[in-house]
Amino acid sequence: MITLAEILKDSDYKQTQFDLSQIHEFEQKIITRTDKNGKTVPYIECAIRKKEIKLTPEEVIRQLYVEKLITEYGYSKEQIDVEVGVQMGRATEHDKRADIVV
Repeated sequence: MITLAEILKDSDYKQTQFDLSQIHEFEQKIITRTDKNGKTVPYIECAIRKKEIKLTPEEVIRQLYVEKLITEYGYSKEQIDVEVGVQMGRATEHDKRADIVV
């Protein structure tokens, strides 16, 4: 089983916002796939997008916060979206993406 510590090993991020039970539950949901080079790659099914997403350090934190919004703060999955294009300033097109929108 791949742990969050392994995925976040090159990051300075400390897992202080999440309790150990939440981290353990999250780790149980990790799916591994083998890439074309034979390397094991971690994925998780995104609760919002309903598809498997590769677990980069950024995605780990995004998914942990999504779970926190649902379980601790009581938001429904329908009230949350991820990777949403947002307009910055006078730009006419969406030039940035918001990680999580509630």
